[in-house]
Parts: sequence; C-alpha cells; structure tokens
Amino acid sequence: LTQVPEKGPAAIVIRPILPANNLTTLTGIVVNQVIWAELLENVFADEVNGIDCIIKTENKAVTYSVTDGVGTYQAEGDLHDRRYESFECCADLTGSDLFTADSPQYKLCLYPKSTFYESYQTKNPRVAAIGAVSAIAFTSLLFFMYDYFVRRDADAKKKLLEAKRRFMRFVSHEVRTPLSAVCMGLNVMQSEIASSLGFSSVDDVEHLIQHEADVRVEPKEVTVKEALEWHAMAKEVQRNTETAVKVLNDLLNYDKIESGTLQLELTAIRIWDLIEQTVKDLQSLAQAKQLVLELNFGDIVQNRCDEEVGIGYRHYYALSKEATSNKLVGDSVRFVQVLRNLVSNAIKFTPQHGVVSVRVDWIKEQTVGMRDTFVLKTGEQVSYRRNGRLLLSVHDTGVGMAKDQLKNLFRAGMQFHVDEIQAGRGSGLSLYIAKSIIDQHNGTICAASDGLGLGSTFTLTFPLHFIAEKECQQCLMNEPEQDDVDDNDDEGETEESLAETEESGPLRFLVVDDAPSVRKLLCRLLEKRGRECDQAEDGKQAVAKFKNAMEGNGPRYDAILLDYQMPEMIGPDAAKIIRGTGSSIPIIGITGNLQPEDVSYFLSCGANAVLPKPLKMNDLEDLLVEHGLCSRNEPIKTAQ
Repeated sequence: LTQVPEKGPAAIVIRPILPANNLTTLTGIVVNQVIWAELLENVFADEVNGIDCIIKTENKAVTYSVTDGVGTYQAEGDLHDRRYESFECCADLTGSDLFTADSPQYKLCLYPKSTFYESYQTKNPRVAAIGAVSAIAFTSLLFFMYDYFVRRDADAKKKLLEAKRRFMRFVSHEVRTPLSAVCMGLNVMQSEIASSLGFSSVDDVEHLIQHEADVRVEPKEVTVKEALEWHAMAKEVQRNTETAVKVLNDLLNYDKIESGTLQLELTAIRIWDLIEQTVKDLQSLAQAKQLVLELNFGDIVQNRCDEEVGIGYRHYYALSKEATSNKLVGDSVRFVQVLRNLVSNAIKFTPQHGVVSVRVDWIKEQTVGMRDTFVLKTGEQVSYRRNGRLLLSVHDTGVGMAKDQLKNLFRAGMQFHVDEIQAGRGSGLSLYIAKSIIDQHNGTICAASDGLGLGSTFTLTFPLHFIAEKECQQCLMNEPEQDDVDDNDDEGETEESLAETEESGPLRFLVVDDAPSVRKLLCRLLEKRGRECDQAEDGKQAVAKFKNAMEGNGPRYDAILLDYQMPEMIGPDAAKIIRGTGSSIPIIGITGNLQPEDVSYFLSCGANAVLPKPLKMNDLEDLLVEHGLCSRNEPIKTAQ
C-alpha cells in the first residue's frame, strides 16, 4: 500500500515482460498505480449509506466509509464496527496466480455500520414466516372444513336414505301386519259364507253375482256357533283395521308436532270424571287379559266404597268438593289420548293375572293469587286462579324396562320387545306424542322401573285451576243430554221441526266418492239405519245431481257426504259451487286428507265439518244431531 497525495491510499502493481520463447529473460516491466478511492467509485447506488470498506493485506489495512454511494477514506487500520462482524462480506482483489509468491494479496471486506443496519433492519422474514405458516394453516383449515362438510353432507344423505328405508320398513310392517289379518279374515268369512250357502268355492258365488246366473244350491243351516264365529272374526277384522288407522294417525300427529302445528282446543275439563270414564272404557280390554284394573283417587275421596265389576275394577265414590272444584284447562280429546295410551300400554305389557293401577292425587301448592290466562276453543279469553297440581300415576306389574330403555323412552320411534310383545301393534311414536301433548299442557311425564320383569310406573302432573261450576260452561264431562235440540232462533231447529222432518220421510244423502267400494259400503251402512242414498263418483257429477234436485227433477237431499280427492272435480271445489247457489245444505267432508291445511281449505270452501276415513258412524250421527237432522235419542232404524 502506498499513499497518493489528495487521492488517498493506493497500490503499485509491477508486472514483468518476458518473451514467449524465453520466460527466464526479463525484457521490461509494466507499472500500474491503483488508487482505492477510484476503485470504489460508481460501485454503490447513490442512496447507499453506512458501509465500511476495508482494503487490507496480511499486515496493513485502510478503512473507507460509503456515504451517499461514495467511498470516503477514513484512516489506516481496520476500523469497522465489531458488532457486525457476522455480516462480513470479503472478496480477493488480486489473484494468487497472477503475482509472485512474495507479492502481497489484497482483499476487500465490507461491513455494515449502525446506520445501514437500522435502515435495512426489517421483520419481514418473521412476518413472512408467520404469514406463510398462517396461509398453510388457513388452507389446511379450509381443506378440513371442506372435507368435514362433504362428509357431513354424505352422512346426512346416508342417514336420510336409512331413515327412508326404516320408514318404509316401518310402514310395511306396522300397516301390512294388521291389513294382512284383515284380508285373511275376510277370505275366511267369504269361504265359510259360500260353504254355508251350499257353494263349493268363493268363485262360484262371484260367478253368480257377476252373471246373475240361476244357480240352484242347497244352503246349509247356519248354526249360532258359526254366526258367533263370523261375528268374532268381523270384530277381529275391525280391530286390525283400527290398528292400521292408529298407526297412520300417529304419523300425522308426529308430523304436526315436528312442524309445530299441533293445536290444543282448550276447555275447562271436569278432570276427575274424565279420568274415571276413560279407565272404565278400558275395563273390557283388561278383562280380556284377565288383569286387575284399579282406579284409586287417594286422599281426595270423602266417602270410600269398594266395588268390583268383572275382574278387579274398583270404583271409589264421593270425591271431596274441595278437590272437584278444581278443573284442568286443556284439550279433553288429547288428554284422553294420552291416558288411554298409557293404560292400554300397561295392559298390553302386563301378563295374565297381573295388576294395572291408576292413582290420582291432588297436590296442594302455595299458589295463592297466581292466575293463568287462556284462550278457549270458542275464542273466549279467560283467567283462572291456579290451585295445585294433578298427580296421576299408571303402575303395572308387567315386563318392566332396563335403564337404557328408560333413558331413550320418549324419543320418536322407540319400541321395546318388538318381536316378543309388540307384534306389529304399535308405531313407537305414542309416548313421544304423549310427551309433546303433556308439554303443551304445561305438564310433566316421567317413567320409572326397577328392571326387566319388575313392572313400570308412569307419573304425570298437570296444573289445576279453581273454576266454579257456573263458570264451567265449556266442561266436557257430565253434560246433561237433551232429548230435544237446544232452542236457537238462528237455526230454527225445534222438536217440532224434527218431527216434521221425520214425518216427511227418511233422510236422503248424496254420497260422493270416486271409490265404488267406499260408496257402496257407506250407502249400505246408512240404509241399515233407515236412510236413503244416492251416489256420485266425482265432484262434477255431485254438483249436477244437486242442481237437478234443486230444480225439482227429483227428491231433494238432506245432506251431502263429500270426498276430497276425486277426478274431474275435487270435493272442496264442488262444495264451493254448491254454496254459490245459496244453499245451506249440510256438507260433511269424509276424507283421508287430514293435513291441517287440507282440512282448513275444505272448511273454507263451505264444508260444515270434516271427518276422517275410515268413517265412524257414531261421529256422523253426532254431526246429524248437531245440524238438527235427527235427535240424539232417535232409535236406529234397521232396513227390512
């Protein structure tokens, strides 16, 4: 290293000139001066600051500092900041193969200063690393979420498919089983009737009916035993039919509960009488299994008198007036449905000679001054004082339940001992429906059992309210039956008008249904009761027949029994047209379309009432009484 005035440190480089054919003969030398400041010119960008440039050999060094891109001589020696030793960046300025071994070797080393480090110090790598990890994590999360939702959707579809299959198996089993008994029972009856008429087979009877052939046979005498067997078989057919209908009703109720459309028709119920009557109605079912069915009113009995009717039914008389002044504000039909279900289940699951006990108690509570407001089915808003709770328990000595069964008891579709006990006689929805009905009454239900074979106990509670008899105009039980129709100027129906109707001849019905068998059987049932019937197979034909009768081209109809779903014209449309003529003739819908929206639509089109299929004749007769077409105590006429 050498020093050049005004230019700073420099170096002199001397290189020999040798002939190519004689490398040992010196012919001349080349001398170059290297000024280090000039070497550093135009190396750095103008905005670069804070770099120490150290040019050094083995025994000497000089330090330059870069400011605004220009290297400025500082002093001899290596003066870089030792804190940034790790950031050293060095390069050889002279190659070892270009000079003699004794020549010094020059190196250029760069070090950042604090100003440079602070200017370019950044957390970008850390942020970038965190960002990269976050991006990977987020992408992974998206992947897992996508995978989760895809799996969940696939599982939901799989569960839905399984639910559909279970439902189809359920419907196939629970409906086909009783209908199978119906079909077999009818086949047996047809065969035995054909045999009693002297025919060798049912086909011969069918041939006679279809071709009206004059077949001469020698009928056999029907014994009382055979007639009773037919009657018992017809009863069994009816029972199995009602079982299938109950399954469908359970499904409809379940759908109403799930959709939140199960509405209660509230009245003030004389609950003690209703419980007594419901248990009485189930007495024959208990007797058939040789069970003891008990009803115990506990401490609310004022005068107790035990009386056995048949096998084991015990009746207790004279309840205290304090207790009977309490009523249950609820839906009497739904309450009976719940109680019948619990008692009939207890009977079903209790072996012969067992005991089913129904106990009723009044639990007094400190509810002074508490009042509840209700909207009755009539639309009237009432407020009653709360007065304790009804405690009702149904205990049996039957098959009992295990702990896991108790845990899942009130879930939809639960059935226990299906193969051994149920035998196709239940939907598995009844307890689920019962709990929903009880919840709507602000009541509770729970079940207990000591284990399999040790019986079960179901306990229900309902709030009671003090309601004086004069306020209890909507009570269900103990209404005095009227031999005559209540006076009503708007309706204009009196005993005299009923007498006039009866004197004018039997009631005449127009039966409208697209199923010929339904029309035929319904007409036959009505004719057995002394009515006259005309038939129509759809709404269009019904409207034409009605208008024809109105124009005097035939006897007029007293009522129309109308199906909902029919070809050409549905029942509601036919009802709307008939009402458009100004007629007030009673129109009674008889249909299997029992969805709330269907019933509401039927009524809005002019139907006076809607009855479910299969039709119960007592329900129809009650409607005829309600509309003044016959009296409640009118004897049923039998066609000759």
